Amino acid sequence: MSAPGTRRGTVADLDHVELFAAAAERFAVAVAGCDLRALVPGCPGWSTYDLVCHLGNVHAWAATIVETGAAAVDQNDEPRSRKPRAVSEWYAGKAEDLYEVLRGADPDAACWNFAFGEGEAAFWGRRQLHETTIHQVDLDAAAGRDTELATEVCTDGVDEVLRVFLHRMHHRGHRAALTAPVCLVATDTDDAWTVSPRVGAPRDAGVPVQVRGSVSESAPPVVTGPPVVVERRHPSADRVEAPADVLYRLLWQRCPVEDPAVSVSGDPARVAAFLGSRLVP
Repeated sequence: MSAPGTRRGTVADLDHVELFAAAAERFAVAVAGCDLRALVPGCPGWSTYDLVCHLGNVHAWAATIVETGAAAVDQNDEPRSRKPRAVSEWYAGKAEDLYEVLRGADPDAACWNFAFGEGEAAFWGRRQLHETTIHQVDLDAAAGRDTELATEVCTDGVDEVLRVFLHRMHHRGHRAALTAPVCLVATDTDDAWTVSPRVGAPRDAGVPVQVRGSVSESAPPVVTGPPVVVERRHPSADRVEAPADVLYRLLWQRCPVEDPAVSVSGDPARVAAFLGSRLVP
């Protein structure tokens, strides 16, 4: 049985732990040559130094959770020097520690996570892959560089936002503006997700519920709680179409809906309201 927020056993099955290791190495190399005083557009008020400290401490926090299987207090460590190479080495040490913990853990072991409470350790390899990947986008943006992202990682990341973070943000009190189905289509992979308001929910209460599996020809099952995320197109839904890496950045609010690579059909105001919601932290 897979933990909520993972896609193990599917066509999109990925080795999240090894992909995390590669992403962390890429991040560490970039840090060694960056201006640590540069501001990060995607994280208002943060410098690149703040970004690196955040990510290193998140890795340490996640490692403690996987080791213990329980919730952990936030970490607040800092490098001893603010020189780029020293900061890079500090970050690499945090990432290496997490990698060793993830690689040695049983992915099916019971383990707390912040979205669903009970879950499995596999949640954290995926989560740390995407934490690192989206902050690589931030690091590069601070340096004025574009970030090349792997299509399969971005597809998985879109899925994580829709299956994990909409649930998480709902329970933190941030309700997505969703009054009609919205279908997101990755034009380069043909993956699609439809986010639909829960049947019978008040029009201002739209937030998704995570439902695993795909929709058959019959109507999806009635669920309690927030609305439904499914991996199929909806014939009458508003649509957002873009390559997977653009959808990924769009959901993480690192790309505007006005980007030329984004195509919207249906009701633009409804789409803009949904994408403008606080879908992620």
